[in-house]
Amino acid sequence: MPALVAHQLSFQLDSGEWLFKNLNLTLPLGITGLVGRNGVGKSVLVSLLLGKGSVQCQGKIGHYSQLPSDLLREELRISDFLGISDKLRALRSIEAGSTEQCDFDILADDWDIETRTRKVLDTLRIKADVGIPCHTLSGGQLARLQLHRLFTSDADILLLDEPSNHLDTAGKEWLIEQCQEFSGRILLVSHDRQLLRHVQGIYQLTRLGLSFFKGGFDNYLARSDEQASALDRQIHRYRQEQKKIDRQAQLNREKAQQRESQGNSIRKSGSQPKVLMDAKKDNAGRTQGKLATSQAVRLGHIQESLQTLEQQQEVLKAQALYLQPADQVKKRFLLHIEDYSLNHGDAQPVSLRLPYAARCHLAGANGCGKSSLLKAIHGKLSDYSGIIRLNTNTVYLDQHFGLLIPDDSILENLINYSQGLSENDARLLLAGIGFRRDAVYRKASHLSGGEKMKLSMLMVSHIEHSPLLLLDEPDNHLDIASKQMLVDALRAYNGAFILVSHDTDFVGELGINEHILMGQTICH
Repeated sequence: MPALVAHQLSFQLDSGEWLFKNLNLTLPLGITGLVGRNGVGKSVLVSLLLGKGSVQCQGKIGHYSQLPSDLLREELRISDFLGISDKLRALRSIEAGSTEQCDFDILADDWDIETRTRKVLDTLRIKADVGIPCHTLSGGQLARLQLHRLFTSDADILLLDEPSNHLDTAGKEWLIEQCQEFSGRILLVSHDRQLLRHVQGIYQLTRLGLSFFKGGFDNYLARSDEQASALDRQIHRYRQEQKKIDRQAQLNREKAQQRESQGNSIRKSGSQPKVLMDAKKDNAGRTQGKLATSQAVRLGHIQESLQTLEQQQEVLKAQALYLQPADQVKKRFLLHIEDYSLNHGDAQPVSLRLPYAARCHLAGANGCGKSSLLKAIHGKLSDYSGIIRLNTNTVYLDQHFGLLIPDDSILENLINYSQGLSENDARLLLAGIGFRRDAVYRKASHLSGGEKMKLSMLMVSHIEHSPLLLLDEPDNHLDIASKQMLVDALRAYNGAFILVSHDTDFVGELGINEHILMGQTICH
């Protein structure tokens, strides 16, 4: 029977820092979630489970990576990716009159291979021809294509690392259905609350180790909140006891001083023998010494426990993203679009007027052109018809972290992009999103996807004269706590933004007041 069990998994970074130590994991039948903050090591853990660590595995493992496949960056066609190119070539040759036995051997009995593949692509909402390069597909289409191949493979165990990134609502529903129909074991690394509501249990990875919670996301959230509250209460209780011991120690010292003062007075008066007074002094000293030792031991235990608990509290400590206030713009409208449409597309034209301080959600199915519209607004795409007029500057945050310089440090990326930002202010902002002390010197190339997105978001929001933010799926890769941090920051932002996102929970918390639905004509 297929099984996946890991014992004492550890991983040390090149810097010498331990990412995690001695993790134990058993993957049960069904769907199990894996959550944790950005950069805590979830993708590293998945790589170890693939056979690079102390793992016992029975059965074949299939893996979906959140990063684009190297194969998809080349001129790989859809038919190549699906492994049907040879059959299609054989079919074409036979249709053209070939009588070569090798063509019939290659095709075998798959005479309807083209029809069946077309039905599969229709199910995946990919209307492209099987002969086009994969890299021409949208992010959501690429994700569905890769996931389809996994779900239809002979894998017994699936390790899915953030598979819902780039998927629209329909794509997520399809993914949930595929996971539920899969008969084996699935480890689902995700920050998507919609997906996590369909798991049977959740592993949580922190700097302190791996914890397991039975049930779906709502149960996990309630249990983790209870644990955080219990942790706060325990820390408060220890601190109160610490204060109590300190007060008692001070009181004991004051009493000892009083007794010593009284003893000195009696000595001077000569009312009691010196031998008796010396005996009383020695006895009081021994009693005071034992009491002080007992208090010191107890205080040491409390301080040790407090240090452990405060370390746990630091792991759970909320982060904060501070967006720079936008410049006041006197123009009534920041953006005017009239009859916009891509020259190579067939979607309905888009028309809109975007007012100052608009919170705009750009929605639509994968492949409908949302990213292209943002690029056109930003002036980075010209292959369209229609009119786009801007009354302000724009800043574009793409979903592939294009503005980061990989070999520069975190601190260098922020300071060099955000002119006029001092190092002290930069460090304060970076501490808010989890980069403290020497962590600011890490290279951008060494960051996780979520860490790159948080840094990118901080950079685009701290440059001058940029009230209109163009945010292309900024919530992708972000952990649950970071998504809430971004919600809080965008709600406090007094400028305008246009947001592309497929996370309905995330969008619903932003106070959106403008909607653009690609594929339909929308006028405001």
